[in-house]
Amino acid sequence: MFNKKQRRFAVGRTALVAALTVSMVAACGLDSGNVTPPAEEPGKPNTVLIGVALPFSGAVARTGNLYRKGLELRVNQARQSGELGNINIELDVQDDANNPSEAVLLVTRFAQAGAVAMFGAHSSPVALAQAEAVEGARMPEFVFGASNAINNPYQYQVNARDSEQITAVINFAHQNGFKTVGLFTDTGAYGTSAKEQLEKILGASDIEIVGSETFEPTASNLTGQLVSLRRANPDFIAMFSFGTPYSAVVKGKKEIGWDVPIIGNVAAGDIAIGEIAGTDADGLYYMTPYNSTSPAGKALAEAWAQAYPNDPLTFEGAAAYDAMSALIQALKEGGTTREAVQEWLSNATAIEGQATGKSPWNLTERAPIKADDLSFRVWRNGQTEAV
Repeated sequence: MFNKKQRRFAVGRTALVAALTVSMVAACGLDSGNVTPPAEEPGKPNTVLIGVALPFSGAVARTGNLYRKGLELRVNQARQSGELGNINIELDVQDDANNPSEAVLLVTRFAQAGAVAMFGAHSSPVALAQAEAVEGARMPEFVFGASNAINNPYQYQVNARDSEQITAVINFAHQNGFKTVGLFTDTGAYGTSAKEQLEKILGASDIEIVGSETFEPTASNLTGQLVSLRRANPDFIAMFSFGTPYSAVVKGKKEIGWDVPIIGNVAAGDIAIGEIAGTDADGLYYMTPYNSTSPAGKALAEAWAQAYPNDPLTFEGAAAYDAMSALIQALKEGGTTREAVQEWLSNATAIEGQATGKSPWNLTERAPIKADDLSFRVWRNGQTEAV
C-alpha cells in the first residue's frame, strides 16, 4: 500500500511519463509529416506553410532571388484569382547561402514548423546534402539542381538533368555538323559530376572527345586551359559550370584570339555574363527550358514584366513559377498534408499549361524536363537571342 506521500509521487510520475510520451509522439509525427491537421471550420482559411530555402546572399544570390520572384508571382496570382478557395499559402523564405550545412538545418526547421512541402536546392551539392533530411521528414521538395546523382523519392527536379542537357548538346552538334569536342568543367562538386556524365554520354556518341580541361570555380584567368584545348582543335567546346565562370572563359577565348563556339549548360544564360563579358560572350550558346512561344510562356512573360519591370524573365523564374503551379494543383486536388501532396505529385503524369518544357510535366519520373524540351539561345552584343 502507498502512503499519501508515495501516492502523490506515483500520480505525479505517471502524469510526467504521459506528458513526455505525448510530446515524443507529437515530435515524431511532426518530423514525419503525419501530424493530424486540426479539423477545418467552414469558411475559415486553411493556412498551408511552404518552406523556401535558396541563396539570397553570396555569389549566386541573384539567381536565388529570381527563383523567389517566380514563386511569389504564382502565389500572388492564386490569391488574387481565388483559385485556392479557403487554402492560404504562407511562404517561409530563408537564405541558405548555397551552403549544404545551412540548407539541411532549414529542412529541419520547415519540418518542425509543419511545412507540407519546400522549394530549394539551387545547386546539386545542396540538394544531395538535403536528401536524407527531406526523406526522413517525408516532405516533398522541388529542387533546381541538375545532377543525375539526385535520386530521392521526395525530391522533384524542375530543371533538366545533366544527361538531358548533354543529349541536347549532341543533337545541337549534329545539326551543326560538329564532329569533335573539347570538354571544359569546373573542379567543384557540380562540375565533377557533370564531367563524369559528359565523358559517359558523349563518349558513347559519334562525337569524338579530343581534349578535356578543368578549372577552379573561382579562377579568373583560364587562358592556360584554353590554349591547351586549342591545340586539340575541337569543333566546339562543351562547358558545364555555373554562371560566372563563363565570363572568364569567353574573355580568355577572346584574349587568345580563338573563334570556337562554346555550348554551355543552362547556367550559361546567367544575365551576369552579359554584364561582365559584354561582346566577348558572342558565340556562347546555352539551352533553356523556358518556352517563350507557348501560350503559357507568353502569359508568364506579360505577368512578369508587370510585376518585375526591372528584372528580365529567365528560365529560373519560369521554372520556379511552374513548380509552384504544380504544388498549387497538388494542394487543390490532393490535399493539404505532406502525405497528400507527396501522393499527388508521385502520381502526376501530365501537368499541362507550363511555361517550361514543350510537353506536359510528368512528375512521376521526378525530372519532367527532357532534352526535346530544351531550346538554344546564343549571346550577341551583350544580349541573348534565339538560335
